[in-house]
Amino acid sequence: MKRKTITLMVGLIFSMLVFTGCSQQVNSVGTSPNGSEIAIEKAAMKFMKDYQAGGYKLVSTEDLNKWVSEKKDMIIIDTMPADNFAKGHIPGAVNAVLPKTGMADATVEQKAAFIKLLGTDKNKIIVVYCGFVGCARSDVGAVLAVKEGFTNVYRVPGGSVAWEEAKYAMEK
Repeated sequence: MKRKTITLMVGLIFSMLVFTGCSQQVNSVGTSPNGSEIAIEKAAMKFMKDYQAGGYKLVSTEDLNKWVSEKKDMIIIDTMPADNFAKGHIPGAVNAVLPKTGMADATVEQKAAFIKLLGTDKNKIIVVYCGFVGCARSDVGAVLAVKEGFTNVYRVPGGSVAWEEAKYAMEK
C-alpha cells in the first residue's frame, strides 16, 4: 500500500510540475519577446548568409567581455551613428559610422574613415559590432577589414543590445 501511495504522489507531483512548466512557457514561447519568431528567423538567415560570404569570424558577447577584461590587444569598432556611440559603447571602442542597409550604401568617405581606424598591423584582432543581430553595419565593417587584408576579423552578432542586456559595463 505504501508503494502505491508513493507512486501516486510522485505521479501527481510530476504532473503538477509538467503542467506548471507548460503554463509558464505559453507567455514566453520562442526567442522573440514580442512573439514575432518569423522576424527573428529572417534576421538570423540574413546574418548567416552575410557571415558565410564575409570571410570573417564571430565572437560572442560573453567572450568579447572576457577579452575586454583581459585587455586583449585589439581594435573594437562601433559602427553605429555618432549619437548612439556617445550615449554608450563597449569599453575601448572607437566609432566609424557605416550604413545599416549594407555595403552598396557605404560612401567612399565612410569606407575611408573605417579603414583608417584599422591601422597597419594586418594580424591585429579587429572586432566590429553594431546594434543587434538584424543590423548590417557590422557586416559592412567586417567585410571591409577582410578586403583590406586583415586576418583576425570578428563580428559580434548581438551587438550593443546584447552587451547591455548582459549588463556589461558601458563607456561614455
